[in-house]
Amino acid sequence: MELNKKLSSLQEISKTQLSKILSTVSSTKHLVLEPSIIRPLERVCGVKWLKGNGVEKIFKLDSTCPQFDDTPVFYMIFSKLTVFRQVVDQIRSQINQENPVKNKFHVIVVPRYLYHFQEKLEELGLIYSVIKLHSFQWFPLNLDVGILSLELPNIFKSLFLQSDFTFLPPLARALWNLFFVIGKPRFIVALGEYSKKILSQVDLLIENQGDTDKLESDIGGLIVIDRNVDYSSALLTPGTYTALLNEVYGVSSGVCEYKEDGGQQKNEGRINPVVKKQPVNFTLDSNQDSVYADIKNRYFTEVTSVLSTLTKQLKTEKVQSKEMALDEIKRYVQTQLQATKSRKKFITNHLLAAETIINVLGSRYETQQEIEADIIRNTNRSANFSYLEESLCVEDSEHVSLRLFCLLSVTQKLSESEVKSFWRKFLHQFGFSYSFAYRYLINANFIAEPAPTNSKIRLPKFATKEFYTNANKLKQIPPNPEKINLKFPTCASYVFGGVYIPLITQIASMILNSTPIDEISMKLSGLGVLSLRNDKGFPLERRSLLIYLVGGVTYAEIAACNLLETLTGSRIIILSDRIITGNDLMKEILS
Repeated sequence: MELNKKLSSLQEISKTQLSKILSTVSSTKHLVLEPSIIRPLERVCGVKWLKGNGVEKIFKLDSTCPQFDDTPVFYMIFSKLTVFRQVVDQIRSQINQENPVKNKFHVIVVPRYLYHFQEKLEELGLIYSVIKLHSFQWFPLNLDVGILSLELPNIFKSLFLQSDFTFLPPLARALWNLFFVIGKPRFIVALGEYSKKILSQVDLLIENQGDTDKLESDIGGLIVIDRNVDYSSALLTPGTYTALLNEVYGVSSGVCEYKEDGGQQKNEGRINPVVKKQPVNFTLDSNQDSVYADIKNRYFTEVTSVLSTLTKQLKTEKVQSKEMALDEIKRYVQTQLQATKSRKKFITNHLLAAETIINVLGSRYETQQEIEADIIRNTNRSANFSYLEESLCVEDSEHVSLRLFCLLSVTQKLSESEVKSFWRKFLHQFGFSYSFAYRYLINANFIAEPAPTNSKIRLPKFATKEFYTNANKLKQIPPNPEKINLKFPTCASYVFGGVYIPLITQIASMILNSTPIDEISMKLSGLGVLSLRNDKGFPLERRSLLIYLVGGVTYAEIAACNLLETLTGSRIIILSDRIITGNDLMKEILS
């Protein structure tokens, strides 16, 4: 079976798992969904499928509780204690505490319920008989060609900011599950503390619950890598269409949807006026949308000209259809009209989105890119810091300023006094309620632990020299960015305007080009905890790789890997807990 078909079959396996849980109650049931779980669940199953599995009514979890009569109720939520408490409170408000109905309430927790949940129910005397807990971990969701996502929230926060290992087992299980479908690669690279732990947990699962029976894997090699090993690829401003779409609109489970909220956004107290976004609604799926397939990885300046050419073609078709004879019109209606209508809808959506991207990013985009290019080239350090401090006064978004601060911190390195100066101004500008985030910045290795008096300053793990030494060793910084062809790219740095190549692309390139293992090891050892496993699988027998990014992957990194596929005639599948932007990481730090 072809790899694409195997990846699209993952949805069916998830349905089977969910069906087992729902069939624990044979009669009809109601389903209450946490709002943020709706979109990824749509990627697992539709309303029609749920109805076919005995679900009578579907509700959105709200502060007010609907009346459920005597029908059994299934709640579905992510593993968040606050949401779980809300669900338990709702259930308690509906039951007769003295004589509760048995097997009426079920809570399905994605990816698994936590020990605290059981504890809470035991404390209230509701475990097993009144409320039954179920863990449900869907298989990776196939969002687009070569893109798999677990669509799990807060992984970056729990691992990198809070050092909480709760979600390591589900992250390992996702990989183990995938091995049963596509086989286990014989060459594996793990880079980063959590990636190595995930591999160890996969070993335990294989030992205790069995290994795949597939002798041959569809994938030649596997790269598992922590987000914090290459923060720059998440913090730099991307240049490709889909990456900017995610920056401006936000993409959830492969869907870009924005509705006008009716209320006028106020400009009072803002430095820059609010730019009105055009309403859009489309799925980022290359198989369904040929227009998207054409423009998704293009550098943004090319996108508008491609869309305008497509619009002209539509107009020509319209003129030609007016001059057709009757039988030609008949044939046109039967064969082409529907496709033309769909294409028109796709083009309209992408034109509106492109227009919004231009309006929202405005003139700041070019200035920001110039500053970022200087940072990556390690030039104009003091001017870059001045621009950062200035951004506090001219930006309305705390995420934009903090993102640039984090980029400077992992590259050009800021002194302790500069860090303190920026943080003091940041809190004055955006509020002292963010004081807690300083600890998160230290945990995530953006800044160093403040040095005790009379002692030497301790640098974080990513010191200046290290970033540039490693980036140069791996040839991630092209010497002449202005020579990079953005229209017909042959270098993956095009995704950041020619200034930087994402780390995962360079590692994949070394593996696909059969760079000697010792050289790969030597180049990667400076980046963090490294584990290389070669079970007679290198050089690769199949020119295909699975890259698992722990803590979120960006569309810019995906585009860079797509280009590498084209240049090397290989196949690269990207897997992550979710698709993010740099601002998403900043939101986690500030929430």
